[in-house]
Amino acid sequence: MKKSLELLDSIGEPVSQDMKEKLMHGSRQFRMSVHVTKLSSLNNLVLYSHWHEELELLFMIKGTAKFHVGQEKLVVQSGEAVFIQPNMLHSAIRVDQEEIIFCAVLVHFNFLSSLERDQIQQQFVSPLFLDNRRYPLLIGRELEEKLRLIPLLEEVRDLYQQEAHGYEMLIKARLFEVLYRLEKCAAEHPRAGLPGQSRGGNSSMLAKKTLAYVQQNYSKRITLSDMAQQVNMSPSYFCRFMKKQFDLSPMDFLNEYRISEAVSLLETTDKKIMEISGMTGFSNVNRFTEMFKKTYGCRPMDYRNRLRQSK
Repeated sequence: MKKSLELLDSIGEPVSQDMKEKLMHGSRQFRMSVHVTKLSSLNNLVLYSHWHEELELLFMIKGTAKFHVGQEKLVVQSGEAVFIQPNMLHSAIRVDQEEIIFCAVLVHFNFLSSLERDQIQQQFVSPLFLDNRRYPLLIGRELEEKLRLIPLLEEVRDLYQQEAHGYEMLIKARLFEVLYRLEKCAAEHPRAGLPGQSRGGNSSMLAKKTLAYVQQNYSKRITLSDMAQQVNMSPSYFCRFMKKQFDLSPMDFLNEYRISEAVSLLETTDKKIMEISGMTGFSNVNRFTEMFKKTYGCRPMDYRNRLRQSK
């Protein structure tokens, strides 16, 4: 089995200083990858805020999650899929306490492009990666019944895992079929107003800048004014901006990021709770415990104990 096809149960993968995902999707010769993620009810965060150059086709196998893609918010249930264009900030949180399993297929421009800029590349592939082509963000159950994308993505997942001779060609063929079905739907309903088509490039850049600042400084004392200054906004306007971008106040966003870092330390180290509290920027351990309990419904030590028992 390929290393990038994993059953993950951690909070998330590392990101760079500008919140670009560090994880290499595929290889230089085969620029696509498949990831299967499984999350227990202990984890509230389904996907950390991040972005990547690859196109992402994600389908829910079990459970329900609330996704935030660009400025769009949507609830995705099992049997539904999300179409995430390249370079789009996205994250997700759980909706209920059910176990969550999803599969993500990530595809780089180089995987679908041609050595020569043929008609397929000019008319379909390049516009898709240059953010000029508008496909629906959410493939809900009704649309999925019509398009039948998930069976194709499941076949991609299985081919990727099994690595039978020549599987690379079949994967590329199935992915082109996925894009064909989406293109056919868009051509038949050009004015249908499919959900999830608004973008907002400048807002996305500012959101990435805010994320980068939080990632680099979460362990320090950060004020609302400090965060607003990074994007040249007044504190009041910045609050409205963050609410629109992340559905959170700036300080709630900061604390959620700190908690996610604390969870990673709880899962991967034996550091004391007081030490983790200080490392993640909380002023005291009581504040840390209060915020942790608000997010996870239990104290940090209880979380660690339950995790160890489950293993």
